Amino acid sequence: MYSLTREASQHIDAYLPRHLHVPLELLMENAGRGIADALVDVEGNRFHEDPFTGMVLFVCGVGNNGADGLVAARHLMEQGIPVSIALVGDESHGSELFNKQLTMVQAMQIDIVPFESFNDWSRVHVVVEGLMGTGFQGELREPVISVLHDIDVERNQHGFSLWAIDVPAGVDATTGQASDYTLFYDTTVTFGSIKEGLLLYPGKSLAGTVIIAPLGVPWELALGSEAPFNTSHYVLYDRLASLELSDRMPQSHKGVNGNVLIIGGSTSMIGAPIMSGEAAVQSGAGKVSLAVPQNVQSIVQSKCIPEIMVLPIEEKNSINLETYDVVAIGPGLGRTAESKELVNTILEQQVGHMVIDADGLYALGTIGHVYTHDDKSITYEADMLFKDCIMTPHLGEFSRLIDKSISYIEKHYVELAIQFATAHNVVLVLKGIPSLIAFPTGEIYINGQGNSGMGTGGMGDSLTGIITSFVAQGYSLQSSALLGVYVHSRSADILCEEKPWGYTPSDVSRNVGVVLQELLKG
Repeated sequence: MYSLTREASQHIDAYLPRHLHVPLELLMENAGRGIADALVDVEGNRFHEDPFTGMVLFVCGVGNNGADGLVAARHLMEQGIPVSIALVGDESHGSELFNKQLTMVQAMQIDIVPFESFNDWSRVHVVVEGLMGTGFQGELREPVISVLHDIDVERNQHGFSLWAIDVPAGVDATTGQASDYTLFYDTTVTFGSIKEGLLLYPGKSLAGTVIIAPLGVPWELALGSEAPFNTSHYVLYDRLASLELSDRMPQSHKGVNGNVLIIGGSTSMIGAPIMSGEAAVQSGAGKVSLAVPQNVQSIVQSKCIPEIMVLPIEEKNSINLETYDVVAIGPGLGRTAESKELVNTILEQQVGHMVIDADGLYALGTIGHVYTHDDKSITYEADMLFKDCIMTPHLGEFSRLIDKSISYIEKHYVELAIQFATAHNVVLVLKGIPSLIAFPTGEIYINGQGNSGMGTGGMGDSLTGIITSFVAQGYSLQSSALLGVYVHSRSADILCEEKPWGYTPSDVSRNVGVVLQELLKG
């Protein structure tokens, strides 16, 4: 599933009439019908039980977003559902398509008034807002600010549902950043595919439930190789993950299911490598070994499951990396000079696939720099290149790697992830809300799973083990990152059905097999 930026949405609107000879008016008709269908599906019982209190009020601007609302009003009227339209803005400045739709609804004698003149709020069951659309950037201005304030006041008094057309007014369709005056919506109906800003916070929390209405044309053709921008933005969801996962051959054995080495642990953090190692076992790795400092080896060995071998790190050159299919370094390693030296040595000796996490990332320090230009665009330049590597930083670790604040990263979340992965030649798993998976080729996937119960120490360690396990089993770095993030988050979502929080990273790891079974069954 594509994740559509503002640029992609505007490109589709321009491409379809020019190349597929599908007029925008037809796309608008399909969009409006999709809004009406969604309203009937979700709110229909109330409309039919008591038409007097089942009015739908469309609050429409005079652009194409408002015109979508006018189309939806026509379709609801056909079904006998009471509708009214409250206009915001000067009709004489309306778009061409808006004026065409306005002429139609006027001829059908649908009730149309300026927003400030509407006063029948007690009859309203749903307000559908169509003020801004995907073109919005920056901050809301009057009169939209006052209109949203009035809607919020009336909602608090009368309790109607609030729906948005395409994106809520004040939400940036690309970044998810929102104006101070943006409201919380119950439902957003968007078209073709989900807008990226509805996957990123705060836009995701403001949009409520997102319903994707079809456009009725193969709009994906607009995002081919000739598109003048990066179109490789996707949503990570069950269908994609199931395509990445393969069932095992009947003759599989531990030798072909991969040999994992996880380097980590320290006097104060023995749990991190244990959680990573156990997650690797429970995700299907053939053999799993932990390399830990010699002074904690016996403690780690007594705490972890017996399927894991525990080796001592006697000195930095004591580990033979060639015997392992993948090496993960970082969980619980500590932030000492010795740890930094060990990480650098492992990187120098690297002969195969590597996953760098936690203190392994800290040991790298700042490895690149971001430059902000006058037009507010950004570029990223790397100081180090890597090979066959997955990095799994959370926002704090990523902040150190690129020398930018977390607040800056959140404003440029997707773009920074793409540029970092490309510049360093790594697969980046940026652990945030939501998590992102970026490839060196410029592709990016936004995780659609996960919940707030995952906000506990050790979740990243279990994710590292799961990803490392998939690499060992022969999956590509890209597939391993996608599968690892999906399986980890989906496992937590299953646990969340029983309790919203309080489950542990180890619980998540133990539940991985349930998710794998789901995916294999398709």
